[in-house]
Amino acid sequence: MTPSSRSSGSLESYHKDHWVDIEPERFERYEQLFQLDDRRADLVLEPVGVQEGETIVDFGCGPGYVASQLARLVGPDGHVHAIDVNRAFVARTRQIADSSGRGDRITVHHSVDETVPLADGAADRAYAKNVLEYVPDLDAVLAELHRAIRPGGRMVASDSDFGFVVIEPLTPPEITELFDAAAPAFKEPFVGRKLRAAYLRAGFADVEVNVTASVDPAGHLRGVIENMLGYGLKFGRMTETRADVFRSRVDTAIADGTYLAVLPQWWVTGTKR
Repeated sequence: MTPSSRSSGSLESYHKDHWVDIEPERFERYEQLFQLDDRRADLVLEPVGVQEGETIVDFGCGPGYVASQLARLVGPDGHVHAIDVNRAFVARTRQIADSSGRGDRITVHHSVDETVPLADGAADRAYAKNVLEYVPDLDAVLAELHRAIRPGGRMVASDSDFGFVVIEPLTPPEITELFDAAAPAFKEPFVGRKLRAAYLRAGFADVEVNVTASVDPAGHLRGVIENMLGYGLKFGRMTETRADVFRSRVDTAIADGTYLAVLPQWWVTGTKR
């Protein structure tokens, strides 16, 4: 299984195209970022509210570590439908499912048009982890997930809002500069604050919003920063010299212990009536 390294479409559609085709170096970074052991998964996925025996949609499953953990939580009577636009992620998800011994609980789907290949009301719950900031049409995706969830079922999303990120030693204007340079990689970089209204438009009720934060004093989120720098360089919105300044300051801070990154996650849940 080798991720595609073909160039991705026009800048206007890059927010989706760069997930359809992922260069090997970025794929490997995601492999590292998305790995979950059971203990960490219990903490990270607790807000999803998984119940044994449920059928769950993992929308935008990536390399499959979350799908495998969801399959553990639903137990032998539950099922997970893992969906992604990237063929390499789909293949990797199947590998992870089989190696975890939960392959019989996970069905993996390749979907390039943001559709959910399930009948109306077939799922008890849907989860979208850090994917709604990239989809071409947020309202259409939430409407499709609403369709696939049974009455009384729950929609759960966790996503970013780049207006709330902290990266010491970068100043707030420098953080804005970094994310502005990377902006074409995201359809909606401020999706966190927009999800509640989008849920309501899709027909979900009892919408709840909670914000948690990943606090990184050791450089674990360095790969995320490198992704942003790489996007800025790719789009010609940041120079190599400027990117090197950012890298040097962040890496020096990691080395001398003064680095700190805070990445908030917006957890939004809603019920289908």
